[in-house]
Amino acid sequence: MKITIADLLEPLARAGEVVVFTGAGLSADSGIPTFRDGSTGLWANIDPEEVASIEGFENNPDKVWAWHESMRSLFAEVQPNTGHEGIAALEALLPNARVTVITQNIDGLHQAAGSTRVLEIHGSVLRIRCHRHCGFVEHWLAGHAAPRRCPSCGAPARPDVVWFGEALDQDVFSLAAQATLDADVFFTVGTSAIVQPAASLAMAAKEYGALLIEVNPYETPFSVHADYAVRSGASEFFPALWKDLSKIVGEPGGQNVSKRVD
Repeated sequence: MKITIADLLEPLARAGEVVVFTGAGLSADSGIPTFRDGSTGLWANIDPEEVASIEGFENNPDKVWAWHESMRSLFAEVQPNTGHEGIAALEALLPNARVTVITQNIDGLHQAAGSTRVLEIHGSVLRIRCHRHCGFVEHWLAGHAAPRRCPSCGAPARPDVVWFGEALDQDVFSLAAQATLDADVFFTVGTSAIVQPAASLAMAAKEYGALLIEVNPYETPFSVHADYAVRSGASEFFPALWKDLSKIVGEPGGQNVSKRVD
């Protein structure tokens, strides 16, 4: 039976764990081009292996740094969109649920929108770290030159992002996997759901009984597996969901979760 947005409200109101898994499509509405927008923006005329891989960094660190500096500058100029804000608002709207954002994005916009539990499985271009993992990590302030050497051990410093061919941070991914297995409701938002191992999270959530919701303007390989798939951008979907959900659980700061069905 085909379900509607109205059918999502009670499961959300009941949920103890809500997970929102996001990809580049979410930040596109903020003006950040996706990897698949290869003809424009950051990826235009760029070989990813040259600017976003270990080999590229070792062969030409100046080129890698220049590309990441351009990306850092772009991210300093953009703001969270209503999709980011709607996701962050779930925390206030569902105070009895833990809302975990698992993101493939490296732009920091979830935190800027107010989300408090964000697992950045691909890292963040807003930070720099030691290439040898000695423990040095530092916020990268927009407009400031990043150190090219780790001040702790002297190894090369680098943006704190996961490059092509690198393994994910196992501590972060373990937290993401546990949240996935605990999820009562699992959203995939603006992601193609094909990049592994991150794409495996959605199917794991389904196997463990979560209600699966896909929010994407385009059909993906995951669409057929979703309990509810909406061909919409997050900027349109989450404000609409928030409006309908507030009628069930009450406005934050006003009527509250006493309206929930136990």
